[in-house]
Amino acid sequence: MSRSQIPPPFAAALIALFTATSTSTVRADDPAPPPCALRLLVEITPDVPNPADPGFLASLLGDHPGHYLTLRQVIDDTHLDLQLYGPGPPERCQAVVDSMRNDGRVLSIDVR
Repeated sequence: MSRSQIPPPFAAALIALFTATSTSTVRADDPAPPPCALRLLVEITPDVPNPADPGFLASLLGDHPGHYLTLRQVIDDTHLDLQLYGPGPPERCQAVVDSMRNDGRVLSIDVR
């Protein structure tokens, strides 16, 4: 059946369905939560073999999709200057930091 052969009531129902689902989820006037961008000074245990390893940094995030860490600087063998990015709101960012604090390889985190 081509588009020109769609019965008018069915076409109207489809249009109503698409309009209802597209306007109910996101509105242009709803403010988006601010993104997460935190600078973290992280102290780790000395048994971490390579603190600059991207795999290690990703593992610190645990189960927080959409967030990522970038290495700003390796200060010494046990101190890292990191930047945390991801979706907001602030409570969500704090949950990521709290999760990182529970990692056995992390001794402390100072949020700047």
